[in-house]
Amino acid sequence: MTPTSAAVLLGNTQNFSAEVVNATNTQVTWSVNGIGGGNANVGMIATHGQYTAPADLPSPANVEIRATSQADLAKSASAQVTVTSDISLSVAPGAASVELGAIQAFRGSLVSNGHPDPAVRWKLAGAACPANCGAIDASGNYTAPQIMPTFGSVTINAQSVADSSKQASANVTITSNFALNVTAPGSVAAGSSTSITSTLQPVAGSNPSTALSWTLAGAGCTGAACGTLTGATIQSVGGALTATAAYTAPNTRPNPNSVTITVTPQADPSRIAQATLTILPGSSGVSVTLSPVSATRASSHRLTLSAQVSGTNNSTLNWSVNGVAGGNATFGQICVAGLSPCQTVTASSAAQVDYLAPGAIPLPNPVTVQAASQADPTASATAQITVIAHIQVTVLPASVTLAPGAVQAFTAGVLGTGNQDVVWEVQGAACAGSPCGMIDANGIYTAPPSAPEPNGLQVVAVSSEDTTQTGAANVSVSSGAKIQKLLPASVYAGGTAGFTLKVEGSGFAPSSPGPGSSLEIAGTVRTTACSSANQCTAPMQPTDVAVAGNISVQVQNPDGTPSNQVVLVVLAPSDMDDVIALSAASPSAGGKDIVVVEPTTAGVDLPGDTVDLNVAAMGVFSTANNFCTLAGNPVVLVRPASGTATADLCLFSASGLDASMNYTVSGPGDIAVIAKQPAGLGIIHLTLQIASSALPGARSLFIQNANLDKTAASGALEVE
Repeated sequence: MTPTSAAVLLGNTQNFSAEVVNATNTQVTWSVNGIGGGNANVGMIATHGQYTAPADLPSPANVEIRATSQADLAKSASAQVTVTSDISLSVAPGAASVELGAIQAFRGSLVSNGHPDPAVRWKLAGAACPANCGAIDASGNYTAPQIMPTFGSVTINAQSVADSSKQASANVTITSNFALNVTAPGSVAAGSSTSITSTLQPVAGSNPSTALSWTLAGAGCTGAACGTLTGATIQSVGGALTATAAYTAPNTRPNPNSVTITVTPQADPSRIAQATLTILPGSSGVSVTLSPVSATRASSHRLTLSAQVSGTNNSTLNWSVNGVAGGNATFGQICVAGLSPCQTVTASSAAQVDYLAPGAIPLPNPVTVQAASQADPTASATAQITVIAHIQVTVLPASVTLAPGAVQAFTAGVLGTGNQDVVWEVQGAACAGSPCGMIDANGIYTAPPSAPEPNGLQVVAVSSEDTTQTGAANVSVSSGAKIQKLLPASVYAGGTAGFTLKVEGSGFAPSSPGPGSSLEIAGTVRTTACSSANQCTAPMQPTDVAVAGNISVQVQNPDGTPSNQVVLVVLAPSDMDDVIALSAASPSAGGKDIVVVEPTTAGVDLPGDTVDLNVAAMGVFSTANNFCTLAGNPVVLVRPASGTATADLCLFSASGLDASMNYTVSGPGDIAVIAKQPAGLGIIHLTLQIASSALPGARSLFIQNANLDKTAASGALEVE
């Protein structure tokens, strides 16, 4: 065979020739590492002896090329090939500043004289990872977190699928440049109400968290003595988030007579906005409240306003819009509630009026509607109303990638009208029939069993009031690996037996015929068995769960594409039990936070064949004939007249019970497990010692295994 050794770059070729002598049939059969013709993992060899190295570096990197005589299968010759890599990997851009919630594309570039697999694996690293450093998809598109982390730098790591030793990185600085302001009047009378508006304007292309918190403080007051903030309402107009709260000043002015309202954005708590209000004297104790304090209406649409006057028998209110009594066609009008056409109201004692938006967008916008007490004009309340050209429909979430067959709930909001009814549709180029999935009248969408082609569709909400107005969410159905469930998803730290971790999802590569997907746990690839495209398992060692924390879990497909990343929660076990006492007189208990983890057997459970620790049956064990009588009834334990007595029990669990487990009985310690031995077939024989002073009544039998799974056979014992 010629040559007898060679070094071949990834994806490149090397010609081999074989000479057969002393035979009329000089044909040979070629194999790589004993595989006829080779395969994608070790390389392929053609019938004429041309070897093509694999695109991904094998392990080990040395392979054997063998030519076997067709005339005599016992005669062969071989050559050793070392598959080599000259890959260099770079990432562009090498550094980037990314605004909260924005997307930055990173691209990995491979340079090689061979023909390696061009795929790149992407990972994130940094002090804020994995909880709050953002996410990166299989294509290198990085999405910054919506909330500014304490440490605002993230490293984007790229790893060659062809040669995992070749890596490159880029640095990301997470930035927070959204604008936040608060609009409020400079003063308000004691006991009166006014509206306070906060606007968060994201940087174009970003998506920071829109959650806001409101606080109220003053140098001369605390708590309710500063007034109250209520009913913060949120709406989105033109990309900006507007939140409005009603502030009611205290009846007694603080000293000094000013309060400060602070709005803190969850996206970046360092970027607060504030407004200071002076509390003016309130001469009469009259107060006015108005709701809603903010709203959006499309042109020529109505909004019902509710007002309440307290502190006087005169309930008449003077109504104005932007200072115009009763409003006008430019700013909008105040109308008798429910009466059409509009009958203008300037003063009314009615509890409700309608605001009719103008036919064109006013300036300024929003407009201010004021209701002032006729008994005390200094007592008033205001509402901020934004006028838009037409109703607008939005669908949330606005964009989502779903696994085949996954279920996603969508919600629709119709801005500018009180009619929130919509009709749901699924639209797309490939949506004839149902290849794009189905959506019901409540917005519950079920993805199709496989990605449509082309893989892009929209979930559309059509306004029932105006069918020309729609909102849409972009949906793509994943064709790659996606983890939907971990079994178990949580365990206790300190288990000593190890267990099987199962992932369920879609897009996995089955191990047979292979190559199959791999489970990467805490950044390390594990021995993995994928029984189907929807399920993979891997063993977890006791060292993996020795301490509490979150363990990252990800599926890597043979083509190098990773799945989404999920976490296995490892929880520190409690060092004490809580007894919740219930009785006929007190049948319930509140304020109890019950934290549990899943049984470690969840990864090997099958539908209809649960192998958890729960006791399936128990009964009396006869020591005379070594016989167990299993049943489903409580076992009676009889107290002796004095001293102690023993009772022998047997119990069975689908998981199998053994003497290594810990067995205890509830109560003050007057019943103890003094012996335990296996009885075969997963049955355990327990010997209990009962004191003559044992309290009568129902008892529970607790069982805990080496993985700290614990079960209770509640009320399974009856002390008489």
